Amino acid sequence: MRFFTFVFCIVWSNFSMSQSIAFGSCHKVNHPDSDVILTSIADKNPDVFIWLGDIVYGKDGNPKDLSKRFDQLKSKKTYQKLIQTTSIYGVWDDHDYGLNNAGRDYKHKKRSRADLFSFLNVPKNNPAHQRTGAYQSYDISPDVKLILLDNRYFKSEYTPKAYNDPYPPDYEGTILGEQQWEWLENIFKNSTANVHLIASGIQVLSPNHRFEKWLNYPNEYSRLIGLLQTYTVKNPIVLSGDRHMSELSKKDIDYTNLYDITSSGMTEALRINLLENNPYRLGKAVGVNNYAFLSIDWENKSLHISFHDINGKVITAFPLISLEI
Repeated sequence: MRFFTFVFCIVWSNFSMSQSIAFGSCHKVNHPDSDVILTSIADKNPDVFIWLGDIVYGKDGNPKDLSKRFDQLKSKKTYQKLIQTTSIYGVWDDHDYGLNNAGRDYKHKKRSRADLFSFLNVPKNNPAHQRTGAYQSYDISPDVKLILLDNRYFKSEYTPKAYNDPYPPDYEGTILGEQQWEWLENIFKNSTANVHLIASGIQVLSPNHRFEKWLNYPNEYSRLIGLLQTYTVKNPIVLSGDRHMSELSKKDIDYTNLYDITSSGMTEALRINLLENNPYRLGKAVGVNNYAFLSIDWENKSLHISFHDINGKVITAFPLISLEI
C-alpha cells in the first residue's frame, strides 16, 4: 500500500482497490504555473480529480470569453494528459459561472452551464441535464459519495456593500434554492455511503472573513447542518474553494465532526488571507499555489489530508483522522 504517497485505499471483504483523490480551485489557464501544476497532478496518476470552482476565469459578464477559456483549458496537452488517466468531476464558483460574486440574476447562466457540462464531459444521460443548475452526485466508490453543490444558479443576490465591509447577513435569502435542497435531502436520506464528500465553491465553516461564505446566509448554513444531523450523515467532509488560500477546518456538530477542506489557489494563492481569524482552523493555512489530496485507509478506518505545491511536494500534512464507521 503506497500510503506515504497519499494513495486513497478502499478495502472490501472480497475485493480491494486503491483510489486517490486530488482537488483544487482558482486556476487561470494562461498562468505560468498552470501547466506545472496540471502536470504534477497527472504525474501522481490520481483516479479522481475534483474541480471546486473558478476552473477558469472569464471576463466578467462575457460569455464568449468564458467559452474560450474552457476550450483553451480542455485543449491543453497538460490537461489532456490528466483527463486520459483520471476521472474528472467538478462544479463552478463565480468566475467560471460568468460574473464576480454573481447569483441567480446572472443573465447568461444557461449558457454557462452548457459550457461547464461540456468541459466536464457530463454524459447526456446524466440526470443533471434534466435539472436546472449544475448540482450533481456520484458514487465514486461503493463507500464514497461525491455531492457537488451549486452555490450560484439559485443564490440570492447580495446586498450592495463597500468593498472592505463584510456582507450583511441575509436571513431571507437562499444559496441552493428549494429544488436543490429537496434533492440534497433525498441524497442524505437514502445514502448508504460511509464517507460523504460535499463540494461547495465557497467555505461552509470559516465564520469571520468578509468574503463569500455560507454564513452570509445564516439560515442556509443552519439548514445544511440540520440535514446532516437529521440523517446522521456518515463522515461528512466539505471540499471548498474560492479563498486563494488553503486550510483545514473542523467543527463539532453534535453527532460528529464536520471537516471543511479548503483547497484554493492552484495559480491564484495569496498570503494576505492567512491573517484571517478562523476559530475552526487546524494547523496553518497555505498561501502558495497548491492543490490537495485526500487519502482513506479503510482497513484502519482513518483519513489523511495533505496540501501539495505546484511540483507535488507536500507543504503540510495533517495527523490521521479516525473515521466513524
